[in-house]
Amino acid sequence: MYKASIRALMRYSVKKLNAGDASMLLKMASPDAYIAFPGDNSWSTMFRPVGQAVRDQRPTHRGIEECRAFADQFTENGVQFEIEDILVNGPPWNTRIGLRVKSFIPPERPGEPDVYNNRALALLEVKWGKLVAWEDYEDTERVAAWDARRLGAQSV
Repeated sequence: MYKASIRALMRYSVKKLNAGDASMLLKMASPDAYIAFPGDNSWSTMFRPVGQAVRDQRPTHRGIEECRAFADQFTENGVQFEIEDILVNGPPWNTRIGLRVKSFIPPERPGEPDVYNNRALALLEVKWGKLVAWEDYEDTERVAAWDARRLGAQSV
C-alpha cells in the first residue's frame, strides 16, 4: 500500500508540474534538500560552476530556493514530463524512488518537431515524507544544444 501511495503522489506531482505548478514537489522538499544535475548546461550551472568530476554526487542546487529556481526552469519553458515507470523501494524512513520519464517541450505548431526532447531517469531519496535528494540523469548534450538554440535566439 505504501509503494502504491508513493507512485500516486509522484504521478500527481508531475501532473501539477506539467501544468506549471511545482508547489507539490517543493512542499515535499526538506529545507536542506539538494539536486544533482550533471553536465555543463544552464540547469547544472545555475548556482555553481561545473567542478572537477568526482565519484560522489555533486549537488548543483541546495535548499528550497535553489530547488525552486531549478523547477522554475521547467515551468517557465513549458517542459513536460511523461512518466514511463516509477520504481519505489525501502521503508518510509529511507525510501528510494526512480522515475523514468520522457521530457519534452511540445512543438509550437502541429507537424513540427518538439522544441526540446530527452529521456531522463530521476532518482529521489525520501525520508519520512520529505525529499532530501534528487539526482537527475539525462542526455546533457541535448540540454546544452537546447540552451544554445534558446539563448542564441534571445541575443538576436
